[in-house]
Amino acid sequence: MCTSLAANDFLITIVTNSHFEPRAYNNRSISDIRAFQDLSLNTTTGKEYGDTGYQTNSSNIQLFSNMLEGLNASTQTYEDLTPLECTKVYNNDFLSNRRNLFLITNDSSNTTQGVTILDMVRIRSNATFPSSWVCPGKFYSDRTTTRRCNTNMPAENLMRGDAWQVGGVEIAGCKSEITGEKCKVRFSLGIMIVVIGCNLVKACCMVMAVVRSREPTLVTLGDAIDSFLETPDQTTIGICFADRQYIGRGWRRRWRARPRQWKQKGVQRWWTAVSETRWITCGLFYSITIIFAGKFLRMGIVNDRLYASTDLKSM
Repeated sequence: MCTSLAANDFLITIVTNSHFEPRAYNNRSISDIRAFQDLSLNTTTGKEYGDTGYQTNSSNIQLFSNMLEGLNASTQTYEDLTPLECTKVYNNDFLSNRRNLFLITNDSSNTTQGVTILDMVRIRSNATFPSSWVCPGKFYSDRTTTRRCNTNMPAENLMRGDAWQVGGVEIAGCKSEITGEKCKVRFSLGIMIVVIGCNLVKACCMVMAVVRSREPTLVTLGDAIDSFLETPDQTTIGICFADRQYIGRGWRRRWRARPRQWKQKGVQRWWTAVSETRWITCGLFYSITIIFAGKFLRMGIVNDRLYASTDLKSM
């Protein structure tokens, strides 16, 4: 069983500074929203956003289309952000609590032509660089590019007093959609049934052992000590100073067990508790494991720097 947290795909729409003013939007802006039409398709009627008689049953699409048309601009679902706040919030390759974003420009020249939507792209969470759109340069129609950029640069420039430009236009503010994180618990029904069945068999065996067995049990080290104190082993009486090597040597040579005199061997260090062979074997395997784990960790960090702007620690 495991849990999963989903990252959001989202739409970024560049609009003029008059887009959210009353009656600023008109149908001539629809030609620029191909990215949204693909998502708004009504599977029942086959109509897309902008078609005559189009309707949607999705509250998320309805909310976004209202914002797209300049309606409900003060809804609590969308939060106004400064350019600096926007660059920090969306500079994340794993965006789970934010979604659609409106970038408001200082440009109002296109309003005379009745066009308030300048550009729109869809950002996919599984893209190679999902947060690369914040960098200056061309505003790609599909952010599946493998272009690497410093996504911290826009925030650094803004803190120095420089402007933030996206797609060649200066951004004056943002409207960001706040959304709840989507978390799921995943498990395999087949594996769960097998585990429950095995535990049931184990529980039955334990109950049968308790009910049917009346003999003293040796479960813990204390049980063994108690048993040996009550019923001493006849073959080891009087040879409490014998060690494993002494007993093993006696068995191989078929000696009869006899008492052994205590001999002081000097100071016993903690590392003499196990043999040199075991120390060497364990050290060798531990070294191999650490070397390979370090090598693969380094490869992972290098690949993380190449394909994501989010560092390993924050992920």
